[in-house]
Amino acid sequence: MKLFSSIFSALLLSVAFAAADTTTVKPADSAATVATTTDSSTTDSASIQELKKKHAVWVKLEGDVEPAMFEFCARAIDDALKENPDYIVFEINTFGGRLDAAFDIVDTIMAVKGPETIALVKKKAISAGSLIALACKKLYMLEATTIGDCAPIVQGGDGTPQIVGEKIQSPLRAKFRNLAQRNGYPELLSSSFVTPELEVLELTAKLDKGKKTERDTVLIIEGEKYSVLDSAAKAFWGAPKILVKEGELLTMTDKEAQELGFSKGTFKDRSEFETALAIESRSEVETTLGEDIASAIAAIAGILLILGFGALYIEFKTPGFGLFGIIGIILIGIVFLGQFAPQLDGYIPAILLVAGVVLFLVEIFVMPGTFLFGVGGIACMILALALSFSPSEIPEYIPESVETTFDATPWLFGLLYMLCCAAIALVFPIAASKYLIPLLPEGWTPMLKTDLENAASPTEDVQEIAVGAVGVAKTFLRPVGQASFTMSDGSTRLFDVQTHGEIIEAGTPVKVESVQEGHIWVTVAKTEMEG
Repeated sequence: MKLFSSIFSALLLSVAFAAADTTTVKPADSAATVATTTDSSTTDSASIQELKKKHAVWVKLEGDVEPAMFEFCARAIDDALKENPDYIVFEINTFGGRLDAAFDIVDTIMAVKGPETIALVKKKAISAGSLIALACKKLYMLEATTIGDCAPIVQGGDGTPQIVGEKIQSPLRAKFRNLAQRNGYPELLSSSFVTPELEVLELTAKLDKGKKTERDTVLIIEGEKYSVLDSAAKAFWGAPKILVKEGELLTMTDKEAQELGFSKGTFKDRSEFETALAIESRSEVETTLGEDIASAIAAIAGILLILGFGALYIEFKTPGFGLFGIIGIILIGIVFLGQFAPQLDGYIPAILLVAGVVLFLVEIFVMPGTFLFGVGGIACMILALALSFSPSEIPEYIPESVETTFDATPWLFGLLYMLCCAAIALVFPIAASKYLIPLLPEGWTPMLKTDLENAASPTEDVQEIAVGAVGVAKTFLRPVGQASFTMSDGSTRLFDVQTHGEIIEAGTPVKVESVQEGHIWVTVAKTEMEG
């Protein structure tokens, strides 16, 4: 009688814990919650037999989770819905990333109506990747993959990562609970993705029936609630199995995810997955050039910002405005404008062409002689022309090549097209600066016409320029320009000069500091009062 009352009280406790928000009860023989087979690619055969001629649209979510991934995911879902598919398969491979971007992706996936959303873990779905995976109605995994560990972290003062406080963990746990309730994932285990203080145990009740021991009920419970059970209840349930230790976060392999009721099946490759779900037709949403550029910029945004602000700091420490200031503005501009790359996808070649022209004008009018902006401008123009080329645009009258496994003809014409464009991009600026710019009216050129006519190379009569000679800067020296000097015969000569990074305005007296290898190095000449 005493044994019966103990068993009865333990069963009442199990029912009470099963009704609590933080517990999960699952029948041992339910294929929807616990996998009892050793075949990793086995799914519900009855449901698979009902699947016939399914169409799936694949969406790859790879790399860091950031706003560019959200932009791509939203566009991909819109494109996928136009095909009226049976499945939208999100192929996930990420270590995580920004929490705000992950929330946006999750909300977008959850808003999908009609086709069934499926997450297929390709390699890893860690941190924000696990949140995205559970947003789908079903989860599958390939062999040797992992999922879990979604604690939000920040960089500490000493450089080490630290888990953020309850203010961030609480809404993140609520999000996981919401996804678990909506899509049928274990709720308590989903919370353990986020909370390292949470210990999760698995209790198993067994009933003896003759010689046969049959598993009856599995109870997933918090460690704190197990500790308050009386001795009779603990004896009834037996020794608990620790699923998640206190101080750790839940991270599962493909087999563990299937055993714990997250994954519906594990497959060797994508082909086996499609066969199991009876997918006979498929399409894939590809990323656009703008999305690829935005993703690439986001990956190195931190480095670009450090270099950009570093260049601006150097510029603030030097007089005038020159090379470092322009470089700093360009680098920081790339970071912020890169966020709009997906929206500007069709205009990228035109933007690069304009940027190339601007850089070349900077080389001619603002920073002559540096060659950095000139080379950058030519590179941008060549890249713009290359991006505007497409093999499909080759005229139909081009003779067909001999049939081979790979037709290289379009690419050979593309290479020829790019080489011609590069030649034009190189020759035109040189010809323009030599023949067109001198024809412009006075004041419309970076140098006076007389300067252009009388300018001399520093290698010509360089021996007549003595160290210490004083002249006048005729153009801005940024740091290269021109200065006039009075020669020994009383004539005035114009020479190309340069400074050691110093910006000198036109009309400023300059002094020859040194003459080395045909280069005349000058600095600002001090007046008698300054001396």
